[in-house]
Amino acid sequence: MRLRLTASTWACLLLLVLSLYRAGQLYYSSIAELSKPTTNDAPAVPETDSRILPYRFEQEKNDETVMANKPSNLFYFVQVSDLHLSQFSAQGHSNHFLHFMNSVLPLIKPELVVVTGDLTDAKASDKVKTQQYPEEWEMYKAAVEQGAGKTAWYDMRGNHDCFNLESWQSPSNLYRTYGKSAKLIETGQGVYDWHVKKPFGQYQFVVADACPKKGPARPFNFFGYLTAKTMDRLVSAVLTPTHYNHTFVFSHYPTTTMVFGESSDGYRFKDVAQRMSVYFCGHLHRLVAGLGDVLKSYNPWTDSLELELADMKDHGAFRIVAVDHDLISFVDAELPISKISTGIPSLTKDKKVNWPEKIPVAPIVMITNPKDSRFVLGRKEPYYRTRTSTHIRFLVFSDANPSELRVRITVDDLPHPFPAKFVGTADTPLWVSSWEPNDFDDREGHKLRIEVTSMLTDMTGEATVEFRMDDIRLAIGGGIGEWLIGSHVVTLNLCP
Repeated sequence: MRLRLTASTWACLLLLVLSLYRAGQLYYSSIAELSKPTTNDAPAVPETDSRILPYRFEQEKNDETVMANKPSNLFYFVQVSDLHLSQFSAQGHSNHFLHFMNSVLPLIKPELVVVTGDLTDAKASDKVKTQQYPEEWEMYKAAVEQGAGKTAWYDMRGNHDCFNLESWQSPSNLYRTYGKSAKLIETGQGVYDWHVKKPFGQYQFVVADACPKKGPARPFNFFGYLTAKTMDRLVSAVLTPTHYNHTFVFSHYPTTTMVFGESSDGYRFKDVAQRMSVYFCGHLHRLVAGLGDVLKSYNPWTDSLELELADMKDHGAFRIVAVDHDLISFVDAELPISKISTGIPSLTKDKKVNWPEKIPVAPIVMITNPKDSRFVLGRKEPYYRTRTSTHIRFLVFSDANPSELRVRITVDDLPHPFPAKFVGTADTPLWVSSWEPNDFDDREGHKLRIEVTSMLTDMTGEATVEFRMDDIRLAIGGGIGEWLIGSHVVTLNLCP
């Protein structure tokens, strides 16, 4: 039987072929700069060998710093990702982001917030066609300007923010108009950084925009690219002679979904990774069927972590990162989604946000000492400070006063014998409890669990860490998600 196609079917096939051809053009033009630059306009790279990993801190015998019962040598910041603000979706999306800004951010009071891309959804009501909608960008800008207060705010593009863009200069590039950090990205040509200076050290934050130079429609821009020219700028920012206690790098894409160029001086991303402590990203939305619940990995050759964060869009996820005496800890938390009503938020005529009613949030608990041994950086953190510490240390973010919180501490499922005490301030909600680290220096793993209940709401938050007193790392145990994030099977060779 001979198959006959109608004229409309032939037209659809022709349109499909033309679309694929155009997507291919955009793809190849976007990666054309992955090869080394042929000109001499690359930024100067300091004379330093990034492949040598000097120990960052004083050796244990010379270090007099003690983690005790004072809110010192401590700061924290927040990461959110994949907001997908939408003018068509009534559940999640914009609703979640507005609730985060109105109900959660005021509790945390972070030093800064970094949004790792996909600020808007850029999808039509049919969830198939894509374009950049000014209404979504206006909502994002208004929410940040009216809700962030004095908190420093940094952002970058994700693949949804690059849908249907011919170039950065395209009128459709609405991030250029509404993005909080658009000028920084434009000035730095894809890379920008800033520094946090404290009496106890300097900390570097670096953002790399890995979006394709020309953004096709979905699903053709799932992968990110750091071209050779962008690598020059990233190398110039990170491989500096300046001593930083920690360098944090942010991008939308996990490295397993990225293609990397090589800098003019032959540096690859693995050389940059040897200087950074943590690479923060988003993009994968926890995948499906629980495969992405633990999208976190440790690279032993670069002694660095890669931490993917779930999305704000569906899961209401956000991350708090603390640096306590140069030990890096983090907690991934979620909005109480069941308490959030549906509806499509809109701005008033004078561009004011119609903020949703605040919702009660359980206390958010983050243990900073002892640090979770699954995420220890042996050459980049003074983990030995845990062995000389005098107190368990943890942060509690809650709208209740410290006197209205009940704290329960267990170690290896046994009640901890010493009470918890609030020693923090309004901006640094630190709690401590006396302990003797030598009691746990037995070459075994231990589990610390802290539960905090608010007497105002009767809601309980908790945190658990697995720790050892020696320098042995515990396995992250992320299964397929850890393998996916850590392997980078596409192009990046992380071996020396």
